[in-house]
Amino acid sequence: MFQINWKLKALLYKVFGVFRLKIFFIQKYVTKRSKVEIDQVNKSWVHHADSITKNKAKNILEIGAGKSLEQNIYISYRFKNLINQTTIDINKMIDLDYVNQASEQIANMLKLKKKGKVKNLKDLEDLYKIKYMAPFSLKNLEREYDMCISTTALEHFKISDLKEYLSDLKNILKRGGLVSSIIDYSDHYSHTDSKISNLNYLKYSKNTWEKYNNQYLYQNRLRHQDYIKIFETSGYKIKEIFLGNTLVPPKVISNEFDENNKDTFLGWAYFLMGEKSN
Repeated sequence: MFQINWKLKALLYKVFGVFRLKIFFIQKYVTKRSKVEIDQVNKSWVHHADSITKNKAKNILEIGAGKSLEQNIYISYRFKNLINQTTIDINKMIDLDYVNQASEQIANMLKLKKKGKVKNLKDLEDLYKIKYMAPFSLKNLEREYDMCISTTALEHFKISDLKEYLSDLKNILKRGGLVSSIIDYSDHYSHTDSKISNLNYLKYSKNTWEKYNNQYLYQNRLRHQDYIKIFETSGYKIKEIFLGNTLVPPKVISNEFDENNKDTFLGWAYFLMGEKSN
């Protein structure tokens, strides 16, 4: 995997932001960071798919689907196109080359016939029952969804935006609708810098961390217990939690984090929740 010093990466992202450079172009053609390589079913996909099955959801919304839509492609194959999927991004990120690569790899992995090549967004909807809309806001959607899913997206929300997102969902989910979310609690810079701890960012105070945070890889650094509090105070009842692995913390931790709470060091978690009944 492509490796780069995390502080250098943070600096480059800030430069890209100043000059409005397209980070995706660099990831695709220079670092190859966005290359589609699927050799097994992602556990995150299974968590969402199992919740879809158990709750008989038919109309699904996903936020932050990304470039290849691989999670949506998996759901399309697994449910034989019986699920209507809508996916939105705040910026248009989809890459149809990657969509077709993901479809071919997933079809081969599941030993199924590939549905067909996607040449445009109409093909995507016709062949896979996936409607992609970007840039697009939750506020423009109607109340028609049984479930909203997200994978490694909420950790990139500012706290105020996360609370607004949770509020907006109540207006577009049907009665009894559910939120299925997987949150990655690790420092995402560690994904491309193996020399730092998976929780390296816990070393820094809020003010110091702002030097490294940026629009391309914003990380709110919320811990598991923080999300539980935000979900509950936003009017949601947590129906299911699946805890991931516990990560080794750095030797020094900012006093802004509770090092006596073991949940501070969780690597990820899955949440299934619904709006609290009155």
